Amino acid sequence: MLFRIVAAVLFSTAGGIAGVSFSERLKTELELCRSIREMLMDSATIIRCRAADVYSLSTELRQNGQLFRLTFLNEIPESYNQQDDFHAIWRNAVNSQKNLPDEEKKLLCDFGEILGRSDIDGQLLSINAFEETAVMLEKKRSEAYSQKGKLYRSVGMLFGVMVGILVI
Repeated sequence: MLFRIVAAVLFSTAGGIAGVSFSERLKTELELCRSIREMLMDSATIIRCRAADVYSLSTELRQNGQLFRLTFLNEIPESYNQQDDFHAIWRNAVNSQKNLPDEEKKLLCDFGEILGRSDIDGQLLSINAFEETAVMLEKKRSEAYSQKGKLYRSVGMLFGVMVGILVI
């Protein structure tokens, strides 16, 4: 009988942990989206105020402590190399970050494609459009987290308790 009670508690705990894990994944997606929006705003400021090239921009973004979730920035070179294609490096770096959802990856890849391709005003207009898209994605992620996060935590615990009761 003691074994069954211990098993029931373990299943209940495991269900709760699974629910929290799924909820945390949604929270991470929301935080990544916020970091992307922050990166876009910082990029616009850096380009507007300093007329930075793509390598200076990536170096400054990498040094921003608030963007630590965007680990792909660490793979972007800091200086120009004639053999390197910055846009391909950016795209590969974005695709190498595994915890980015597909919509955010597409947004970041598209953003990387416009960097350095036009004058300052053209880049700023494009960045504004990307910021609007990021705001919509952030709203979508926020709604998903507020609705599904609580659901995942509750259902995880409920299933764990249900299995625990079945074991007893």
